Amino acid sequence: MTADKQTLWLRLTLFMIAMFLIVLMSPVVVNLFQDNEEVLALAATLVFFLTFVLMYTVTWFFVRWDGGESIEELGVKIDDRFSPHLMIGATAGTIGAILVVAIAFFFGGQLRPIDQITADLIVNEIIITAPTAFFEELVHRGYILTRLENLAGKPFAIVFSSLFFSLLHFSWWPRTAFDLPLIAIFTFNMFLGGVVLSLSYYLSGRRLWVPISFHFMWNMIAYIMFPPFPREAVTQPGVFQIEWGITTIVGFLFGLSILWSLLASEKKRD
Repeated sequence: MTADKQTLWLRLTLFMIAMFLIVLMSPVVVNLFQDNEEVLALAATLVFFLTFVLMYTVTWFFVRWDGGESIEELGVKIDDRFSPHLMIGATAGTIGAILVVAIAFFFGGQLRPIDQITADLIVNEIIITAPTAFFEELVHRGYILTRLENLAGKPFAIVFSSLFFSLLHFSWWPRTAFDLPLIAIFTFNMFLGGVVLSLSYYLSGRRLWVPISFHFMWNMIAYIMFPPFPREAVTQPGVFQIEWGITTIVGFLFGLSILWSLLASEKKRD
């Protein structure tokens, strides 16, 4: 390995460690203030927004350290493909998630009661999900995926970045009382989601708007239509609960097929 390549690996490793520490802030705050609900609510809100500020700042710093000029270089340039790609990603994410909802509805899974699906819930989920989708895609597909590709090739980049993406959801594990089979399904689902989002990045011409909008609509449907597991107990989460159950695999793969079809049609029109 050349000295230049060693430097790039070291830089990427430092970036990933920084992202781990940023994500770690949330469970640390929960543990510190779990006995004081009012302080916990305020601290959790501050940490939530600070997380995205730090994600953006650290990513911007590393892009400049790499010799880049702008965050736009990671695939968030706004041009004539911006709106079509938002629509394509949103459509595929919605259809994929709705399929998981339909399976739960018809085969005995537990969905959120209709009377709990309020305007306040929807607005709150938009506030949470919009920055989550944007900044997670900027970090994982925009920076980590592309740097890994330069160092080790596209297949390795997709697998390794998706694995890192899945493991960075570790803060959910303790909420299941460390139910290992359930954690294994959840981690695989997050890995598969990372693969789908990575493929959508490449299929859309190395742009982030498709994975961002897919990620956004998937999460919106998931958190509106299903109970907030694992904060609340649900029926057969390992089967039906979106992102925790095996039916999520079907939703992600179907969403990927929709992405491929829509992006292929767009390419033919061009």
